[in-house]
Amino acid sequence: MKKNIRVVVKLILIWMLCFSSSAILIKLTAYKKADNVYENIREMTKATTGTPPIEETEANEENKEVDQSIVDDKYDKLSSINSDYRFWLQVDNTNIDYPVVQSQDNQYYLKHDFNKNYLASGSIFMDYRNKFEEDHSIILYGHDMKNKSMFGEVANFKKEDFFNENNLIRVEYKGMTYIYEVFSAYVADFYHGDYLKIHFEDEKDKQAYLNYIKDRSLYQKQIELNANDQIMTLYTCSYEFENARTIVHSKLISKE
Repeated sequence: MKKNIRVVVKLILIWMLCFSSSAILIKLTAYKKADNVYENIREMTKATTGTPPIEETEANEENKEVDQSIVDDKYDKLSSINSDYRFWLQVDNTNIDYPVVQSQDNQYYLKHDFNKNYLASGSIFMDYRNKFEEDHSIILYGHDMKNKSMFGEVANFKKEDFFNENNLIRVEYKGMTYIYEVFSAYVADFYHGDYLKIHFEDEKDKQAYLNYIKDRSLYQKQIELNANDQIMTLYTCSYEFENARTIVHSKLISKE
């Protein structure tokens, strides 16, 4: 009897080991698939964007003009592949370096890649209500992947040293580079979304919102905010408690 029990226990342990190994393999395969998708897009844009000839560069410096056919190449190329493409996002000293898309809702790109194929890690996407050139509050969503891809490194801003030393977000849009400075980072509850706001009743309402999200930050930064500022928010999952979310707010400081 005892021998039979030992055999059963061994079989159960073997099954559990095989199941766990299979689950890990499936997850690693999914991570690799996502990495390949976005690395291919990065390589493609590098290959197609290119660098203008020296003569053109010198002429541009003299005339203070930029050949839009060159600088818009990346935007046009990606838009031709997916009309949902909006801009390219980079966060300094992280691996966040992705195309940003936008759908008619905030669900589709949770599980679809840039090519609109199913992908568990999804895409980085802008809130469906946003208009990048018009709105003063832009919201971007992405998964907090355990391999630190997508928005997995947004959580770095919850560390005081990183928050103080790494604060720039860059957006490439139609030949322009928009630079944002991070001023607030904190953990919030999914069901209390007063930290996410796109449209405002008036300047007083906007200023009250800015003061609120600045005060919520884990760490304070000396930065002035006014109702004319454009704000960009990064939004992803967090694990301090059930339905926790990591929120990072930044302010547009320049366009180049």
